[in-house]
Amino acid sequence: MIARTGYASKTVIYILLGIIVVSSAWTSFSSESPSQQTVFTKILEQPFGRYMLMAVIAGMVCYSVWRWIQTFLNTEGLDMSETKDVVMRIFLFVSGILYIIGAYAAVKILMGQSSDSGQGGDSSESVASTLMQQSWGGYVVIALGVIVGVFAFVQFKHAYKADYMDKFVTSSMSSKEIHASKKAGQLGYAARGIVYSLIGAFFIQAGWTNDPDEAGGLKEAFQSIMEQPFGDWALMAIGVGIAMFGVFCGFEARYRQTEKQYSHA
Repeated sequence: MIARTGYASKTVIYILLGIIVVSSAWTSFSSESPSQQTVFTKILEQPFGRYMLMAVIAGMVCYSVWRWIQTFLNTEGLDMSETKDVVMRIFLFVSGILYIIGAYAAVKILMGQSSDSGQGGDSSESVASTLMQQSWGGYVVIALGVIVGVFAFVQFKHAYKADYMDKFVTSSMSSKEIHASKKAGQLGYAARGIVYSLIGAFFIQAGWTNDPDEAGGLKEAFQSIMEQPFGDWALMAIGVGIAMFGVFCGFEARYRQTEKQYSHA
């Protein structure tokens, strides 16, 4: 139940974010650059928006809890003697942290507060700035960038192999549902891979130059895409991919296998 609630919350967030990205590309960023905070604000502006945002927050918390259950109970049956499985387990734990941070940002918007830091800067820049106050901070920021880059590679791997289908109870799905979830996942993971590649590059650049202003998150990634030749069309494609990932999360909410696995115990 916890896992499915979390995946349902991701469905709403990613579909709405994808729509906002496509809309922003269509208007050439005449309005605010899309970000996670933009999604929360748009939800709040809808009829019964407070209740909808509260449901999304609850879903994000559930998803964080599910990620930590995956981490500590090893529900994915990861072999801890394999480096790639150790890295994946770390990703699961960090993913839980990121969704809790996102839920906190949504709570601040729900309470009528700015989701930005007290310094008024971007959250990625704030993280980089805080770390760089330490003598070793630049190396940590570079390491974060490398980790995000590896995560981006994993997204591309999923897009190419469609190995995420192994986690679905396909016996309960029709052939059309299997085909639709596979294609939605491929488009979604490819779009995420591009976005995370840019975010990782931003952090590596920030750590290398010791300049926290070089760090960036979703807003900066989308802005960077928009600044390229044919950037508006490229960003539209990314937006469609992000929305498709939301559709994929909807299939996960319904059909993903969530019970504990012991195949590598």
